[in-house]
Amino acid sequence: MPTLWWSWSEFTLPDAAEDIGDVYSGIAEGLTNAGYTDVRVAEDVHGAKGNFIDAVSYLFISNRNFWQVIASGGDGSVADAQAEVAEVQSIINQINYL
Repeated sequence: MPTLWWSWSEFTLPDAAEDIGDVYSGIAEGLTNAGYTDVRVAEDVHGAKGNFIDAVSYLFISNRNFWQVIASGGDGSVADAQAEVAEVQSIINQINYL
C-alpha cells in the first residue's frame, strides 16, 4: 500500500558549515554510505532504499535558520515510512562538518 510520511523542524546551520550546500553534501554522503541508491542533490537531496524514496529539503527562514522537511514515500506501512524518516534524521544528526 502506498504511504507518505514526513516531519519538519527548525534547523540552524552549524557554525562549521559554510552554507546549506555543505548540509546537502553531508546528507548525500550519509545516504550513500547507508545503502541508498540514485542519491541526487538538486533543490533537495533524495535517494531510494528498498521500497521507499526519501527526500530532505531546507526552506530558508532568515540568517542561518531553515525549516527542515524530511519526507518518505513508497510501498509499505506508515510504520515503515516513519522508520525511514527516523533513519534519515539520524544520518543528518551524524554529519561531521570540517
